[in-house]
Amino acid sequence: MHFGVDRHEFLNLPCAGELTACSELECALCYRSSRNKGRSQRPTRNIEGRLRSNFTNVSPLFICTLTVTTLLFSNVLGFNSAAASAAFVPSKVFVTPIASRSSAAQTGSALRSAVTSVPPTQRKLTTAQRIAQLEASTRTNPKAAEQWRELGAAYVRRAFETADPAFYPLAESSLRSAEKLIGATPEIMVAKASLALARHRFAEARDLAGNVVRAQPEALAGRIAQFDAEVELGNYDLAFRSIDALVSQRPNVATLSRLSYRHQLSGDLLAAEIAMRQAVSAAPPDSIDRAVALGYLGDVLLERGRLDAASRSYEQSSRLDPANGTAVLGQARVLFARGDPNAAVSLLDRLIDRNPLPGALGLRADIARSLNNKKLAKASDELVDASIALFQANGSVVDAELAILLADRGPTSASAAIGAARRAYAERRTVFTNDAMAWSLFVAGRASEALPYARAAVAMAPGISSVRWHAAEVFAATGDRVSAQTELAAAMRNPWSTPAQANALRSLASRVGSLHHNSITRLTEVSNV
Repeated sequence: MHFGVDRHEFLNLPCAGELTACSELECALCYRSSRNKGRSQRPTRNIEGRLRSNFTNVSPLFICTLTVTTLLFSNVLGFNSAAASAAFVPSKVFVTPIASRSSAAQTGSALRSAVTSVPPTQRKLTTAQRIAQLEASTRTNPKAAEQWRELGAAYVRRAFETADPAFYPLAESSLRSAEKLIGATPEIMVAKASLALARHRFAEARDLAGNVVRAQPEALAGRIAQFDAEVELGNYDLAFRSIDALVSQRPNVATLSRLSYRHQLSGDLLAAEIAMRQAVSAAPPDSIDRAVALGYLGDVLLERGRLDAASRSYEQSSRLDPANGTAVLGQARVLFARGDPNAAVSLLDRLIDRNPLPGALGLRADIARSLNNKKLAKASDELVDASIALFQANGSVVDAELAILLADRGPTSASAAIGAARRAYAERRTVFTNDAMAWSLFVAGRASEALPYARAAVAMAPGISSVRWHAAEVFAATGDRVSAQTELAAAMRNPWSTPAQANALRSLASRVGSLHHNSITRLTEVSNV
């Protein structure tokens, strides 16, 4: 069987002889395309000391332990960005619900670049070592504009690796120094766009990337940054056309990983998996880029409900990059999905001890709530709140993520959630800002007001299971049983998107009905963890 396609059926397809090196996934996609023909398709540098000086109101224990993840869709250049191909992997790791969506989903995301022409001696250096070199060079020669630019890009990359937003102001200062010396070159503008993306300043990133594209229409880095900004601003048609064109011109790890995200948003998870597998293959063997891509392949597989395959992908990612916290976070989500929440919490505790990602803290809080462990949930929530404050203090905009976090905590936080959602929605109209509005209003007991936002979120990006779950709840609360059943069936594809989702879906199924018996059984097994 090729993912549900009998081998004999596949070999009898007209195109089979042309796919001499096809994967099982490609077989399945080809078979599906054949059957659907004619049918309509649905659309650290002393981090503790820096944090102590900047955040004296945060407890010493928190300062000693907390580092935080970078946000969605930033394009971190390599040390030699003029010669680098920017590798993207959607990082969905700011908070738990977001983490499961833009796989990466929130997903949007910090990117690593595949440095294809860096001298071998430099290629062996870690980012921290390269930063030390560049800092020494700029002290010796403060007029070295190119090294200031490289230092700024390295700081953004280091923020991704350490989950420390305090690197953002350092990056900003370095890039400003470079620009003062040689002006706004395309390379500096791309680095500044990367920083803006990491901070969720998407309109600013779009303007910077647009300047680069006008100056260098064929430069991949500028067009990649432009795609990242447009998709996070909700300009999906424009962004999707852009990435389709880029893939046809330059199918590499940068473009293929974004193509995967494009398919995921559109609801075609099979195509998303194929594209991400191709991105993994395009990354250099044993590279950090491949490790990150494997981690996000695991996210797509988990979204498809393929737990064993997701686990293998996360394990491969961790072997290539033991410091990759997002792969460990993915393994914890697999453990929860398999019905072992205590093992998931233990794994998260070990991860948080060395790198307390907000996604890990948020997931631990959600699992604690599902186990009725109020003490652990409260402690985790407090750390997540502090990490959000750190991002905000370092120039990041996190209102959409904050709105979902607060809404997930229940009606007592609903008012604050609505406020954060409204701020996010005023800045950009995306599936995630619409979802934040819908979910916040629903939790506040204002389902009729939530309805247009839920409809908009599903229409924009039908491929995110937690968005479909939220919409199902809104539709059920407003009496639209048919729409609730439709969204419930879609959310069942991945009932483990958040720990609260399985129980909620089971409750919803009992109210709106129309699920097959095996789906009810599956929900019962998942919700009885």
